[in-house]
Amino acid sequence: MVRNLMLAPSLLIVAAFAALYVAYGQVDPCRALAVERARRATGMPSGVMEPWTRIETSQMSTGACVNGLLDSWGARLSHYVR
Repeated sequence: MVRNLMLAPSLLIVAAFAALYVAYGQVDPCRALAVERARRATGMPSGVMEPWTRIETSQMSTGACVNGLLDSWGARLSHYVR
C-alpha cells in the first residue's frame, strides 16, 4: 500500500518530464519556456527567435519558468475553449 502511494507521484513526475521532452526537446522548464515563446512569436521564424528568448529565460528562476509555461498553456487553451 505504501509502495503504491509513493509510486503514483513518481510516475506523475516522470510523465511530466517526458511530456516536456516530447513537446519541446527539453526537460528544463526555462529552456522549454524559451522554445514556447519562440514558437508563439510573430514575425520571425522560431529558429531565429529562440536564442533571444533563451536570453530572457536564463535570468528567470525555475519556478518563474514553470509559471510562465503554465500561463502560456492556459492562454493557448482559453483561445480554443471560448
